[in-house]
Parts: sequence; structure tokens; C-alpha cells
Amino acid sequence: MAIQRERPGVTVEMIAVAQERVLPKSGVVLVPYQAEWGAPDTMVRMTGYDERVAETFAENDVIELAAEGGATIIGYRVTNGAAVAASYEQPDAIRIEARYPGLRGNDLKVSISASTAEPGKQELQVVGPISTEKFSFADAAELVMKTKQSIYVRVKKLGDADIADVSLTSLSGGVTGTAPLTSADATKMFTAVSGADFDTMYLPFADPAVQAAAKQFMSDRRGLNKKLSTLVIAGKEADDDNMVSHTERSVAQNVRYVVNNAIAGEHNNGKYYNSLQWAAWVAGMIAATPAHESMTGVVVPLKKAKKDWGHTEILQALSTGTLIAIRDGDVYVIESAVNTLSVLGPKDREDYGKIRVSMTLDQIQNDIQTVGKKYKGKLSNNDIGGATFVGAVKAYLEVREQQGAIDTGWIFEDKKNGVGDRRGFRLSAKPLDAIEYFDVEWEVL
Repeated sequence: MAIQRERPGVTVEMIAVAQERVLPKSGVVLVPYQAEWGAPDTMVRMTGYDERVAETFAENDVIELAAEGGATIIGYRVTNGAAVAASYEQPDAIRIEARYPGLRGNDLKVSISASTAEPGKQELQVVGPISTEKFSFADAAELVMKTKQSIYVRVKKLGDADIADVSLTSLSGGVTGTAPLTSADATKMFTAVSGADFDTMYLPFADPAVQAAAKQFMSDRRGLNKKLSTLVIAGKEADDDNMVSHTERSVAQNVRYVVNNAIAGEHNNGKYYNSLQWAAWVAGMIAATPAHESMTGVVVPLKKAKKDWGHTEILQALSTGTLIAIRDGDVYVIESAVNTLSVLGPKDREDYGKIRVSMTLDQIQNDIQTVGKKYKGKLSNNDIGGATFVGAVKAYLEVREQQGAIDTGWIFEDKKNGVGDRRGFRLSAKPLDAIEYFDVEWEVL
């Protein structure tokens, strides 16, 4: 009888996924951004600083803000389609072109001279903002191959003419693809990222109509694609000191999978960011924070807020599900880690209004669905196949219980109703909220 090697892997996979959920890198945040460098209208995964340097020169503020908590970044550079890459060309020989289109490519400089590392060869030097790259080559074909590793340029062979030496020369002809964002840009972006897997999504649009469309987009992903994630929004810079504007935005959303940011002010790095930019930091922190931990009381790297909220404004924010930072001694902290759910629907509970609870619900469903999809078609639709999947998910839930993400007493069972290619399972678990209010009764004796 053949050994069934796939089945044990289900349980191992589920345990591994559960254990990863306490690591910041397991959280993924989608960050649409505008810049003069980066892959245009394409999703690029960046798991650390080195990858962000290679893709964005680590110069884009919203990318860096989103990465502060340690989450993995999926960057999506939004362009108007008109961007052109800067270049330098030797006719009938080679064309050296900036890796990405945009004005930043005009800052790159190249030179070609005799190689000092490999006598008898020539050497291409590329001077960029991060480092100087050097590539020795005997002919155009070798240069084309070697520069595939460059973070700055790509080389194309145009013909068989000899490659001439050239002193340090700037690339030229780069054209921007950056323009004021429109609703059409949002629609194009939603289509491009609809199938991606991410825990949170930063929305760089303050337009209420686009935010409404984004809410519907996230709802469709949850219902149709079975991809559960959280959207982070904010408002116009002119309204950053107006709590009424912030709360109106929260009320318009009123769902557990949308977080409305009202943090604005000077970052500890000395730069001022409006609430729309700070929303990227919030999205990254939500993705990076393990689901068994709350963001309530987390220190915000805020040196000076645009406005220090008063008691009445704080209560307004809390009652509408608006995320704010308040001064607590020498630092600013998140007052309460809330999402925009404030008026409960028929399937809602009060604790769903907390980011921790909402993220736990989404993470568990996403993890089970992801692993189930991986093993789809590999388990027979009988009690043995059902028991294998139940065992895998139970192993996963045991780890989540140990982490403190869910309470004891959870249930995952096979409904044993398999017909054809369908089978049902029942999950019953209680996500744990965090203690935020401490009521101490003191009896003086």
C-alpha cells in the first residue's frame, strides 16, 4: 500500500502557522504608495529593510512608517501609467536603463572603463543613493546577465558594436508617473490587489466616496474571496484637528474590519505626518501586533500631536470607534484599540469593536482556510479524511489557546455531512479581549 505522505503535513502546517502568529513578521500589510522609484502598479513583497532598500531606497515615508512595527510589507506603487525610465545608450551596442521608471532614475550615474578587478575586461560602475555597483564584463551578453542583480539598472544589448568607455554620466529621460490620486486609481488598485493575502491594508485616499468603495471592496473580499483583512483609513489634513470630522468618518464605516485613524503630528524622527500618513503606521502596527496582544496603551512614536484632545473629544472618539493617541506623561499612547464598529448589527457583539478580537477572528479563519486550500483535493471525503483535518485544526487551536488568543472550551468538530466534494465542520471559540478598565474596591478598615 502506498504511503500517504500528505496527511501528516496538515497538522505540522497548522502548528507552524499558529506559532508564527506571535511573530511580527507573520503580519502582512498592503501599502499603496506614490514615488519616483519602485515597480509601477505591481505588488512587491518586502520582508525587511534590505528588501525595502532594494525596492524603494527606503526613502518612502508611508512604507517606512508601515514597517516600523516589523510587519512584512506588500508595496503597490500607484502611477498614472505615463512613467518613463531614465537611460543611457550607445547606439548598436547597449542601452543602460533605470530599473524602474520615474524621475529618481535621472539621479543615477554610470561610467565604463577598464576593469581593475579582472584585467582584460571592461567595468560598468553605477553610482546610486545607496552604494556604487561594479560589474566586470567581456561583452554585452555578460553585462546583461550580471546587471540582472543590480538594484539600479538593467542593460539591453542593441547590436554587435563595441562598447565604448565613458566617463561618469547621468541617466536621463526619466518621466514621472506621479499625479493627484483619483477614484479611477483606486478602482485599478482594488482590481490588482483583490487576490492578495494580507492582514491589513492602508488606504492613501481621504475622499469619502473612495473610502466607501474601499469598505465595499473589503466586504467583497471577505464574502466572495474568503480573504479576511482590516482596512485603515484617515481624513484630510485640514481636518486633522477636528474631532467631528474624524467621528463622522467612523460613523460612515461602522464595521469591525475598518479602523479610522485620527493620529496626526510630528514623529520622533522629526518629520510631520498628517493622519493619512500616520494611517500607514497604524496599519503596520495592527498587522505586526500578535492577536493575543492589545494595542491599547501602545506607545506611539509621536513627539507632538497636531492637537491634544480634551476629555469630551476623547469620549466622542471612543463612542464612535475612532483610534486616537493621547498624551500620557512624557509619551503618547493609543487610548483604546478600537475599530469603527459602534452600532451593533444582528451578528455583532460589543467586543467585536476591539481590534484584538476582530484580528483574532480573522486570523483563525484565514489560517484554517489557507491550510485547507493547500490540502484541498488530498483528503478523502470520509470520516478518516474529516478526522485528519479536525486533528490538524485542533493542534492549531491548542497553540492559539496557549498564546492567550482564545479562551478555553473551544470546539472544532466534523459535522460528518460529506456529500460529493463538500464537507462541513463546526468551529466554536471565544477570542479574548484585554483588560482596559480596572475597578478596585477599597474598604478602609
